[in-house]
Amino acid sequence: MAVTQAEVLNLFSQIAAIKNSDQFLVIKANQDGTVQAAKITAELVRAYLNKGFEITIGADGYLYIGGERTDSQVAGLTPQLQRGADGIYCSIDNGESWEVVAYFTDFNQQNIVLQTQQTASIRPNVLNVWGNVTSLTVTFTGGGENLLNEYMLEFTVSGNNFTLTLPNGVRWSEEPEWEDGSTYQVSIVNNLAIYAGWEAASV
Repeated sequence: MAVTQAEVLNLFSQIAAIKNSDQFLVIKANQDGTVQAAKITAELVRAYLNKGFEITIGADGYLYIGGERTDSQVAGLTPQLQRGADGIYCSIDNGESWEVVAYFTDFNQQNIVLQTQQTASIRPNVLNVWGNVTSLTVTFTGGGENLLNEYMLEFTVSGNNFTLTLPNGVRWSEEPEWEDGSTYQVSIVNNLAIYAGWEAASV
């Protein structure tokens, strides 16, 4: 006698919240074509759903997780990966030693970074927000090949001699004009920068 869908669903109950330590049952496909039952924690599921972390080795020989280059150079080696208490760990000496290559907090949904320094290295796909600034010097970090890497800035100009310095090769779709007291957003994709601004609200 077959088990009905309702009988299977009755085995599960609705819950109000999921803790990081809660586990999900998944079916793992092996390279030899067999499958096996496995469990994955909610913390790792959240990390994957929030950002995803395809693990690859770049042309430069470094390990990339979710398109972001790690500090682990693994060209010519066989890296081993495992889940640790606070992130994903990598060993390049057959398990003799392990180092963290991605923290679970790196995979959260934070997409606004409040900047305090007028010289900053910014990552792609987050909005970097400054308050009043007299100048900005920005360099780019992170990003991956064959991925959309958008570098975004928001700031308020203070003074009449404001300058924005971007990495070499960045060109403007329209040469910007900065006005004291106005707030601007700048978006840079494929080294093409566009901008828009608005005046401060009158009181």
